[in-house]
Amino acid sequence: MKDVNMFLQGPGAERRAVTVLATERVPLETLLCHAPNAGTGVLVDLHVLVDAQGNLARQIDHEGLRYRFSGSNATWVLVVS
Repeated sequence: MKDVNMFLQGPGAERRAVTVLATERVPLETLLCHAPNAGTGVLVDLHVLVDAQGNLARQIDHEGLRYRFSGSNATWVLVVS
């Protein structure tokens, strides 16, 4: 079986290899991008990813596809290969 590789693709199509550091259970309404018709009290898994330099990226949507690195407002997209 082949390995699964994860990358975050950001501004200028820059890609950074990442791994899952942690998973937290958080209320859906705390995420920046979420389904507007979701009920209150819904919990989702929020993933924290880390790159080779130790930079942390937190999930900002309920689908688990968009992330932001600490100290940045740029949105990065998860790419799996």
